[in-house]
Amino acid sequence: MRHSTRTLVLAFVAAVMVGIPCMAQDAEPPFTWEGKGSGSFIGEGGIEEFNFQFELSIDEQGMFEGQTSNEQEVSKIKHVFYTEAKQYDFPGFFSRKLVIVLLINEYGDTPMLSVLNGRILVDRFLYGEVMLTGYEEGGDTAKALGVGNPEATLMEGDELPSSLRSALKRCIPFGTVKIEGDYKTAADSESQDDDTIALFNGRNLEGWHTYLKDADADPKNVWKVTDGEIWCTGNPTGFLRTRQEYSDYKLVLEWRWPEKPGNSGVLLHMSGEEKVWPRCMEAQLMHKRAGDFVGMGCTFNENKAKKGGFISFTPHMSDPSEKELGAWNKYEITCKGNTIEATINGQLQNKATGVNISTGYIGLQSEGVPIVFRNIKLTPLQ
Repeated sequence: MRHSTRTLVLAFVAAVMVGIPCMAQDAEPPFTWEGKGSGSFIGEGGIEEFNFQFELSIDEQGMFEGQTSNEQEVSKIKHVFYTEAKQYDFPGFFSRKLVIVLLINEYGDTPMLSVLNGRILVDRFLYGEVMLTGYEEGGDTAKALGVGNPEATLMEGDELPSSLRSALKRCIPFGTVKIEGDYKTAADSESQDDDTIALFNGRNLEGWHTYLKDADADPKNVWKVTDGEIWCTGNPTGFLRTRQEYSDYKLVLEWRWPEKPGNSGVLLHMSGEEKVWPRCMEAQLMHKRAGDFVGMGCTFNENKAKKGGFISFTPHMSDPSEKELGAWNKYEITCKGNTIEATINGQLQNKATGVNISTGYIGLQSEGVPIVFRNIKLTPLQ
C-alpha cells in the first residue's frame, strides 16, 4: 500500500462525516450538515489519532454532496446507505444503521474506497468501523457500494442488503471513527433565497442545449452527468447553454479541473448565431486567468482591447484566487442592468460597467480539456 497513513485517515474520516446529514431527525431537505470528528487508525507506527471537519448538503430530491478535511487533505463522499430510526425502551433514544462510502486518492495512481459501517445515535452522534477496499470504476464491488449513484439509499428494516454485506466482506478493517454534528435547514441559511432556481437538477441535462463545432460529434460523448456533476471532455469545442434566456440575476456555480488545468468559461447574455464564439460576455475560467472578462461581439467601459474589434477584454483585479488541482472553486456572478461583477472563492475579481448587452442564454464552454461543473443556481434580482 503506497498511500501515506495520513491520506488514508483523511479519507476514512471523510466517509464518516458525510452520511450523518441524511438522517437528521427533524431535518427535511434541503439542508446542510456541519460537524467535527475524530478517528483512531492503524498506522505504520501503531495507533494514530486524527481530528477533522466535515460538511454536507442534501437537496429536495435526496441528491447529496459533501467533503471532509484536515490541514492536508480533502475527500468526497460517493454514497450513503441508511435505515429508518430504530426506537428503544430508553426514553428519547434511537439509532440508525449507516454505511458511508468514500473515494480516496482520487487523483493518484491507486484510487481506493473507504467505507464506514456503523450507527448514528439520536441523529447527532456517529460511531463506526472504517474499512478499506480497492477501487475499479464500474466494478462489482463499486456497484454494490453504490458508487455512481448520487442519491442516498434507504434500507428496509435494520439489516444490510445481501449485496452490500458481500461487498463489506471484501473490505479490510482499518480503524474506528466518532463524530458529533448538527444540521442547518434552508430556512436557517442566510444564503438561501426562495426564488433561487436550480439550473442543473443533478440527474440529467434537462433544460440545457448543446452546440458543438463538429456537427457529427455525439454530444453524449462530450457532456455527461455523473454523481450529480456535469463532466465535459473539452473536445470538440462548443458549449452547453440554457434553453431559457435570463437577465438581472446572481449566478452561482462550482467548477474544478479533474486533470491538467486548461481553458473554459461561463458565457453570459448569449444571443444570435450559434458558433464557437457566440455574441456574449464571457467570465473566464482559464487556469490562473479565472475572473477575466471577455466580450465577444459586445463591449463595456473597462475594455482594454482594440476599440471597435470583435473582442473586448479586461483582466481580473486581484491575484488568482483559484484552488489547487482537483479542488472545487466557487464562481458568483452578478448581472444587473449594464453591470457585471465576478467573485471567485469569496474574492472580488472583476467588474464591468456599461455592458451593451443585458439579456440572453447562460453557457458553459467546451474548450480543449476536461472540466467538471456542479451546483449551478440562479437567483433573479428585483
